[in-house]
Order: sequence, then C-alpha cells, then structure tokens
Amino acid sequence: MFSLSGWAGRAATVAGVAGAAAAIDLVAKAVAEAWLEEGAVKGALPFVDLSLSFNHGISFSLFPAHDQSSLALLLAIQGTLTCLVAGWALAAGGGLERLGLAAIAGGAAGNFVDRLMDGVVTDYLDLHTGGIRWFTFNLADVWISAGVVLLLLDGLPLRRRHRSAGEPIP
Repeated sequence: MFSLSGWAGRAATVAGVAGAAAAIDLVAKAVAEAWLEEGAVKGALPFVDLSLSFNHGISFSLFPAHDQSSLALLLAIQGTLTCLVAGWALAAGGGLERLGLAAIAGGAAGNFVDRLMDGVVTDYLDLHTGGIRWFTFNLADVWISAGVVLLLLDGLPLRRRHRSAGEPIP
C-alpha cells in the first residue's frame, strides 16, 4: 500500500483538508445563489434560516470594499493571510494542530476565491433563537470556526502534558 510520510504526508493532509473545505464551501455558495433570492428568508431548522446576503467587507462587514482599489487591497491581505495559515499548517508539529490550521486555510481560501470571482463573499446561513438573530455566514466560516476549536483542543493542558512527557496523546 502507498503511504506518504514526512513533508509529503503533511502537504497531502493540508492540501486535502483545505481543498475539500474550499470546494464544499464554493459549491454550497453556488447552490445558495441559484436557489435563494437576496433578502428572502427560508426556514431550514428551528434555529437556522437560509437567507442570501453579500458581504463586501471582512467579518461582520467591517472595512467594506466598494471600489476596485479597496477590493484589491482586501484580496491581497486575505490571500496573504490564507497562504501564511497554510504554511503554518505544513509546519505544524501535531496532527490536530495541522488539521485545525488546514480547516482554517480551506475556509479562508473559499472566501478568497468567492471574493475574487464576485467581488463579495456570499453568506446564506442565518442563526437565530428566541427572536434573537445573530449573523449570516457560510460554510467557509464554519470551517474556520471548526479549525479554531481544533486548535483550542490541541492546546488543552492535558494534551500539552502528554506531549512534553513523550507519552502518546489520548
């Protein structure tokens, strides 16, 4: 059986996770754009609606890019940060850290490609409960959040203690 180890294994893991996350995100955005009308709300679950919107800025629409120069700057920053996170994932010492960083890189890549193609990021998932609505987001944001959770889990004191003692990590 063919097995990748060392740098090739790390690269395959990062490329596979990041590529899959970005691809799933971009397909979901295309389906949302084809199926939903901007501003219309479709109930999906008791706490999630589908509601198409377009984000011109970064998180929570901060620093919107409405002209070509601000869009180019935003893309340059977003692309650079995505590459840095992917590089960090390649250099990561542990599998959980690498997986978390690859998920973050994949989500960031999905949003980068979406912004590159359309000039905006497509959002369509709308969380709510008890009359309180949070923000609208997409699967790229889910991958980024999941990656952060994996990094937090990797940094738990129990995991660090096992790592420093050279013991297998449970």
